[in-house]
Amino acid sequence: MTFIVRLIPSRNFTLAGNDAYIHHDIVMRIAREGLGIIGHDIPSLMGLKAYAYPPLFHVMGYGLYLLFRSELVFFFISPLLGTATVLVIYKVARETFEREDVALLSAFLFSMVPSFVARTSVFIPESMGLLLTSGILYMLVKYLKTTPGYPDIDKFELKAFSNLFRGDLRYILGGLALFVIYLFTHRGWVFLLIALLLLAVTFLTPSFRKRPLEFGLIFLLIGAGIIEFITFAARFQSVPVTILGFPKWMGVLQLILGIYGASLLLRSKNPIHRFLIIWATAFMIIGTYSFRFRDPYAAIPLSLMGGYAFSEVKGRLYASKRFNSYSIMKRDVKPFLRTGIFALLVLMPLAQGAAIAYTGVTTPSPQQNAAFRWINDNTPQDAVFLSAIEDSYSLIGNTHRRDVLLWKTVYEGFMGSAPSLKENTVTRDEVSAIFQSSIPSETSYLLERNNISYIYISKSMHMKGIGLQLPVDPHFKTCFVSGDVSVYRYIKNPGIQSNYSSITVNGEDGKVVEFIEKFWNGYSYSEVGGTSYNDPAEDLEFGNLFKGSYESNAMIAALYIDMGSRTENGALTSRGEYLIKWLRYKQMDNGSFPGGMPPAEYTLTTMQTVYPLMAIRSSESQEIVDRGLNFVDSQINGDEINIEPLRKSQVPFGSEYLKIKTKSQVAGMYPSNKSGILYSVIEEQGADGSWSSRAYENIGILKGLALYYLSTNDTRVLDSIKRGSEWLNSHQRPDGSFQGDGDENVYCLAHYSDAALIYSVAGDKTSLEKTVGYIEKRGIGKDPTPLKSFLTFLWNMKIIYGEDKAMKLASEIAAP
Repeated sequence: MTFIVRLIPSRNFTLAGNDAYIHHDIVMRIAREGLGIIGHDIPSLMGLKAYAYPPLFHVMGYGLYLLFRSELVFFFISPLLGTATVLVIYKVARETFEREDVALLSAFLFSMVPSFVARTSVFIPESMGLLLTSGILYMLVKYLKTTPGYPDIDKFELKAFSNLFRGDLRYILGGLALFVIYLFTHRGWVFLLIALLLLAVTFLTPSFRKRPLEFGLIFLLIGAGIIEFITFAARFQSVPVTILGFPKWMGVLQLILGIYGASLLLRSKNPIHRFLIIWATAFMIIGTYSFRFRDPYAAIPLSLMGGYAFSEVKGRLYASKRFNSYSIMKRDVKPFLRTGIFALLVLMPLAQGAAIAYTGVTTPSPQQNAAFRWINDNTPQDAVFLSAIEDSYSLIGNTHRRDVLLWKTVYEGFMGSAPSLKENTVTRDEVSAIFQSSIPSETSYLLERNNISYIYISKSMHMKGIGLQLPVDPHFKTCFVSGDVSVYRYIKNPGIQSNYSSITVNGEDGKVVEFIEKFWNGYSYSEVGGTSYNDPAEDLEFGNLFKGSYESNAMIAALYIDMGSRTENGALTSRGEYLIKWLRYKQMDNGSFPGGMPPAEYTLTTMQTVYPLMAIRSSESQEIVDRGLNFVDSQINGDEINIEPLRKSQVPFGSEYLKIKTKSQVAGMYPSNKSGILYSVIEEQGADGSWSSRAYENIGILKGLALYYLSTNDTRVLDSIKRGSEWLNSHQRPDGSFQGDGDENVYCLAHYSDAALIYSVAGDKTSLEKTVGYIEKRGIGKDPTPLKSFLTFLWNMKIIYGEDKAMKLASEIAAP
């Protein structure tokens, strides 16, 4: 069971756990470049430097990889080492308690300690270190049993303390041999050394009763030595833990039985029993400050004592007179009841260990794996990446590229001279500053100082600091987006410079331009706000956190070029032409324009961006349109359209809306040969004229139909629009607002503008006037997406009323 449970995290034959990626990458670098890459600094090789890893485990992994020539080596090494550790713990318990049942139960409890399961399920040096810990512990127990005076601790009092050094030296030599190997395997030997100091304290306790003052000072000196040693080792995570972490990572039953076992052994004069109590107590107390003491080193003595207590509980269970006669339906169930209770106790740690193996070790998401494949195929082998520390492990392990922070904390110490704590702190602070900074010049300086060429950014980091800057700033080329993680390339000297020319326009046009210019960010126009949604469909509808706003910039480019031509305003024309260049620069290589937060290559956002550019007659805009339409075409398969490449036609979060809206609006904006797609949308329309119970969702779908009808005059589509508009009208309040507005979400003015367009196409003038009147009354001030809503309103009013009236209406709602 020990071995099988430890295979669970790698059930898909993918590396599991952050650290496993690093150690696998180190082994593969040794395989490619040879053993010469390992540093020669002895303190670093022993793990004594702040950021250094001992190499022996990696050398062993390298040897096994050369022998078998299979990646399976990395999945089986640690489970095999963990299983061997359990066998040695069984031998330790057998020697300590001299009872077979206690040894079996102790080994079983330790085998399923959650932190031990987690550390021996994945390819990390600690799996070998724990085997060496148990081996040295076995040698120690065997040695203590050969000392004069064992098992009575009182026979080590005062001068008799020297009996501790009169055992069989063969076991000491064996333990020292294992310890030398341990020094170059994993820094867990530090914890073992502290445990050995506690062993010395254990044998001094009888002397303390006789001479409390002198030996009290000795205990203080030992305590100071432990603290100084920890400071010297300089690599213990001082992360306070909650009380809930103890049952989670030490095991519920192990903790209960271990404490009970300690109470049973409290009066024992056996020095090993007393040592187990002191060891477990000290490491659990220190474990409240640094979890590394608790997980799993405090669990070793706790499991040994727990096995003793488990045996006592088992004995009392089968000897209890309560179960001498217990019948159900005149049938004696005494044997089944006792066995059932014992089986339940056995299943508890087994279930907890298996659960931790299944859930406690992380694996990359499909979107992350897609990003890793892109990086492997499209970036140089020596590329340097910026990523958050929690993302660095899987990034390096799957791509074998360099990351700034993890390279500093792991690789420099392994391959050369380990950085100091201060050097690592400086690097960590600079990485943090890059991610949090909103000052482009600071970001560029720090990126160049650290020789960073790519940024790998996860969902959470995309929502602040540099994450908001990446889709906007020309210094960052969008390379890969997935709705989860994204990759950007840093360009020191981009081929486009910002257009800072001032724009002056008078009259009604001036009010429109003045409103739009409020959203200028120095490179483009961005939506304002900090709201995003977990549901992609909802985020594309109401979210305002993604600052690329490519569809809005496309509408502004078309608007400014048209206004500039009409009014002979060179500044407007210049800004519009600049936005065309910016959009061309920001368009991804496959022709898509991302949207949403975190961004993804939505077919819908790409279509919404190229649609306004179709009216512009220039080679640059036509190039953007052609590449965008090629991307859209690549996402069409018969009557289905992919929501985005990674999701295909899957429906995220169970919502059909985004799928249907994508089909409707793509067909409406790009109607060529799309009748089958649009008819499939109409076929899903309900008898009452709706697709959904939400008004804004029906509006989004009907808008696509309206645009399609305006291009094709398809009467079947018009009939569907009329039935849909009737449903909208029946769900519109007398003041013009829609039912549901303000419940789940506050509707955007864009929704009302699209509803007005739908009413116009359906020929419902009364509903059209009521809706436009509501828009004028409500205004744009508190809109969730003011820039997009304003531009959508202006665009739709041009279709309905023509340019002059549209500009007049837009100037009115733009007024403060």
